[in-house]
Amino acid sequence: MKKVISKKLSLSTITKFKKYFILLVFFFVTFSIHLFVLNTSKYSFGADGYYYSAQVHSYITKGRFFSPETSPILYFLVFLSKLIPNTVFANKVGISIITSCLFLAGYRLGRTFLRFYQSIFFGLLLVSTSFVSHFTFNFVKNLGGILFFILFISESLKFVWRINNHQTYIQKLTLCILFVLVFFSHKLMAGVAFFFVLPGIFNTQKFKTSQTLFVIFLGLVILFLFPYFFPNLIHWEDILNYTKELEFSKFQLPFLKYAKLYNKFYLELILLFLSPIVLFLNWKKIPSKKKQFWITVFLSYFILSFPFFHYAAYNFHLRMFLLIFIPCILFFIPLIQNIRNNLILLTLCILTCFYQFYTVYQMKDENNQDYELYDIILPLLNFPKDTLIIVHQGFDYFICYKNGGDAFHFLPEEKHKNRPIYRIVYGVSDLLYKTYLPEETTIQYLPGFYSVLKEVDWQNFVDSIPEVEKKRILNWKNPHEYRTKSMLRNERFKTEKKI
Repeated sequence: MKKVISKKLSLSTITKFKKYFILLVFFFVTFSIHLFVLNTSKYSFGADGYYYSAQVHSYITKGRFFSPETSPILYFLVFLSKLIPNTVFANKVGISIITSCLFLAGYRLGRTFLRFYQSIFFGLLLVSTSFVSHFTFNFVKNLGGILFFILFISESLKFVWRINNHQTYIQKLTLCILFVLVFFSHKLMAGVAFFFVLPGIFNTQKFKTSQTLFVIFLGLVILFLFPYFFPNLIHWEDILNYTKELEFSKFQLPFLKYAKLYNKFYLELILLFLSPIVLFLNWKKIPSKKKQFWITVFLSYFILSFPFFHYAAYNFHLRMFLLIFIPCILFFIPLIQNIRNNLILLTLCILTCFYQFYTVYQMKDENNQDYELYDIILPLLNFPKDTLIIVHQGFDYFICYKNGGDAFHFLPEEKHKNRPIYRIVYGVSDLLYKTYLPEETTIQYLPGFYSVLKEVDWQNFVDSIPEVEKKRILNWKNPHEYRTKSMLRNERFKTEKKI
């Protein structure tokens, strides 16, 4: 009898080891794919690539971020940079780890509904869409927010559906910690958690009046009080600003808009667009207690892809739409449940890894910048001490990271009036300058159609040129707007750090 029990235990241990091994294999495959693609260039990727490098470099050299932050993702990147001397490479390792952990979070969420191999397939689907690559290359804090958000959903479902047959204080504490991590990681993900997920949990649970009041009070404290003590958190004024940013237009499917911008992923977009059909076909099979969750998922799909918003490259609405992959992949759960052959599932997992490599590799140059050119330009610049440099996004962070000076991509505020202020301009010809500026104006011409002049001369030039030229020149490559209220609100934390 003892031998039989011992044999069963040993077989159980081997099976568990085998499962953990398979899970780790796909974790390292995801990690390797992202690290390989990120290292196809010695430079960072995306317009914000050097924002993270400059932030980490600032923290390591000065003991503070140059732009005040509380995101745990940035602190994680700082930790890695203390282990890996090259900050840019350390950040690439960090991004690869976060993406791989997102696969594990997807697997954990999948286990709420699916078997082992089905859950691995679900986790791989989650990290293999082209949408995730936007966050990998451009919005790393948001990527971390998505990771914590998926873990938060997973723990929320276990709590609400009483999967472990009881609700422990550890579960409640875990939920609170994960929500705080989502809240601190990124404003957008904090907003999604507030307005999509919490109401779903709240409606499903039977709260007493006292508990209801406590939850409402706690939510208001987080929303109204936390931003006064921690920088760059979602603030009640941000919510008002988001409502002002709501731009409505004629009917347009964001999936079509996305397809026009990124035309290499038509099949993926068709599948994601049609994914709610899977839910509708399986609606009757879903237990009644779980239908609240799926209603919340469908509402998030509808809001994130609302066809009357104005979608343009990386505007507020398109950035919201980029989160659409989360509800879409969730919709495939009933379909994955019907695939029970482990060999077929393993084959699908391997094919999904190949597709993951394809999406990451194809997306690496989207919204990327010519950092090699910036590296050539930087030694040619010679500014007076304490100069503020106005230059477009991406180039400004590169200058900060390379200790080339103080730079940002906005118009200077009144507090900078006593500093030397110079402008790095893109796309203005020598002839146009000579036509609208006095001959004695000092202009330095640089490679790549860039030029440098004093900010006051630039503003005089802009005031003089015809409207047609203004519309052509005043784009994101030639900053022409002031910092937003939320950015200026962050300044007080910078002052506190200096005291």
